[in-house]
Amino acid sequence: MNEIGSLVSLEARAEAGFELLAAPASGQPCVHWRLRVVEHLTARTELVHELASPESFNLVWGGDSGQGLPVRIRVDPEAARIEATPTLHRAGTPGALSVAGAFGFRGALSVEETVIRAGDTLEADGILQDLSLGAGPFRAAAQGLELLEATVRLPSRSLGPVLLPWALGTAAALLGGMGLATWAAWRYHLAHLPPGASAWRIDRPPGSFARLAPPEFPRPRLP
Repeated sequence: MNEIGSLVSLEARAEAGFELLAAPASGQPCVHWRLRVVEHLTARTELVHELASPESFNLVWGGDSGQGLPVRIRVDPEAARIEATPTLHRAGTPGALSVAGAFGFRGALSVEETVIRAGDTLEADGILQDLSLGAGPFRAAAQGLELLEATVRLPSRSLGPVLLPWALGTAAALLGGMGLATWAAWRYHLAHLPPGASAWRIDRPPGSFARLAPPEFPRPRLP
C-alpha cells in the first residue's frame, strides 16, 4: 500500500463493521440498510422520510485463491453514495407495518428498503486513505484503511414481475431529464459487457494499488 490518497476502484465483499444489523422492513440480517418511507396522511398529502443505519461497514478485498491475507477497507455510509435496487413494501404489508411500529409512524406507509447483506459482492470506488499514518500509538490500531468520497454499488439481483415496473419508474424519476428508454438501454449495455471490459477493476494482488483515471460514460443521443 505505497500510494495513499489514490483514486481506486475495486470489487469486494461486504462485512459488518462491529455486528450484523436487522433491516427494519424485511428483518434480514445485513451490514447496512436504507429506507425511503412515504407516509400517506390524506388522499392528497404525503410526507417522505429518508432513514439509514449509521454504522460503518467493511469492504473485504483479496484473500481468495492464495492471494494472501484479505484487506479490510472501512466505509462510512453517512459520507458514501449507496447505489442498489430497493424492495417495495406496500401500505398494509408486514414490512410497512413493521417500519411503522419501529419508528412510530401513524399514517399508512409504503416503504422502499435497500439492504446490503454480509457477503454481498460490491463494486466501489473512491479515495483510498490510510488514516493510521501520522496517528499516535494509541490511535493507529483504531483507524486503518478507509474509502473516502465512496460510491458503493450493489449489482441488481433478479427482479420479479411485480417489482420490475416500479423499479424502472423509480430509477427514471431519480435520473431526472434522462428518459426511461435511455436508462433501460444503458442498463442493458452494462449487463452485456464482455468479461474484463470494465476499466475500473483492480485485478492486482494485495500490496499495490494503481492510480486510475475517471471512466468516460457514454453520452445518450437525443432525438
